[in-house]
Amino acid sequence: GQKPKAMIISCCDSRVDPNTIFKAQIGDFFTHKNIANIVPPYATYKSNYGTFSALEYGITALKIPNIIVLGHSCCGGIKYAYQKFTNQLLENNNSFVDEWVNYVKPAYDILDKNQSYDNIIKSLEKNNITNSIKNLLQFPFINNLILQNKLKIHGLWFEISSGDLMYYDEKTTDFKKIIL
Repeated sequence: GQKPKAMIISCCDSRVDPNTIFKAQIGDFFTHKNIANIVPPYATYKSNYGTFSALEYGITALKIPNIIVLGHSCCGGIKYAYQKFTNQLLENNNSFVDEWVNYVKPAYDILDKNQSYDNIIKSLEKNNITNSIKNLLQFPFINNLILQNKLKIHGLWFEISSGDLMYYDEKTTDFKKIIL
């Protein structure tokens, strides 16, 4: 059987491989990948079977003690969401991706838009991680395990070009570089 240390919800970007990032062995992680590492709100459970069933199985059946939401730099899904929300897309697209990135809107709504484009995108990537964490806390089975100290949630952001890894510090509500 499998006994993963953590469940990782990461982007399906081909440059983001959790096993490589963490120098892990096969079986260390139970990984679910989707565009922009999104965890939709619990209220949408009737339409997000893939992400929600992976969460349920990993947490309740495998009893994984950690969930990591792993975002990254240069995320195409986040850039697409930003363009959508700022009306920069040239066409009205009713694709699956177009619908999926709507879950990034709460992260976009709290953005400081008085930054350079690159900093806005980095901020949106990080806000999306914290929004997914907030959404995870809406799941009754997750919340119960957290209250029993049987589950922890972590937010991480990976800088592709440098290999730097940052973690979300809940106390300061900021991302801090992990010194290895």
